[in-house]
Amino acid sequence: MSASLTGSRPRTRILVFSAALTVGAVVGVLGPLLIDATHPVGHAAHLVLSAGWSWAALAFCVGLARKSRAESVFLATASLVTAVIAYYLTKLGQGTYLTVDLDDPTGVTPYVLWSAFASKTLLWCVVACVTGPVLGLAGNLARNPGPRGLPFRMLVPLLTVVEMSERLRVESPLQGPVVGATWTLVRMAALTVLVALAGRAVMTWRLRPAAGQAEK
Repeated sequence: MSASLTGSRPRTRILVFSAALTVGAVVGVLGPLLIDATHPVGHAAHLVLSAGWSWAALAFCVGLARKSRAESVFLATASLVTAVIAYYLTKLGQGTYLTVDLDDPTGVTPYVLWSAFASKTLLWCVVACVTGPVLGLAGNLARNPGPRGLPFRMLVPLLTVVEMSERLRVESPLQGPVVGATWTLVRMAALTVLVALAGRAVMTWRLRPAAGQAEK
C-alpha cells in the first residue's frame, strides 16, 4: 500500500501542475478573445478577465488550493506566467502586433513586430514572477483558521475594491454603460465579501469565550 501511495504522489503533482497551467492558459486566452464580444455578458466577461484583480485572484486561489507553501508559491507563479504567455499569444493571433512594410510599393505586406511582442510578454512575465510568489503565499496563509488567516483572505477583495474604484473614477466616464455597470457590480460583490469575512471573524471571536465558559 505504501508503494502505491508513493507512486501516486508524482502523478498527483503532475495533475495539479497541469491543472494550474490549464487554468492560467484559459484566463489568459479568454480575456482578449472576448474583447470583440457583442453580447453584454461576453463584454462583461472580457472586462472581468482582463482586470488586474482577476489575475491576482488566479494566483491567490492556486496558492489557496495547496497545503505546501512551496507548491503554493511555485504553482501560483507558473499559472500567472502561463496566463501572460497565453494572453499575448492570443493578441498576436488577433493581429495586434501586425504592421505593414512602408517600403513595399503595394503597401500590403504585413509583418509581425516581434520586438514589441517579446518586450511586452517579457515585461509581464517578470511582473508575474514578482507578484506570483507573494499572491501564492498569501493564498496558502489564508488557509489558517481564525484571525491568523483573515488578513490574507481579505487581500483579493480589497485589491478588487481599490482597482474598481479607481477605474470607475478615471475610466468609467469615457466608457459605455456596460463597463460602468460591470465595475460597479464587481466592486459591490467585493465589498460584500469583505463584510462577510469581517462579520464571520467577529462572530467567531464572540463565540469562543462562550464556548470556553460552557466547557468549564
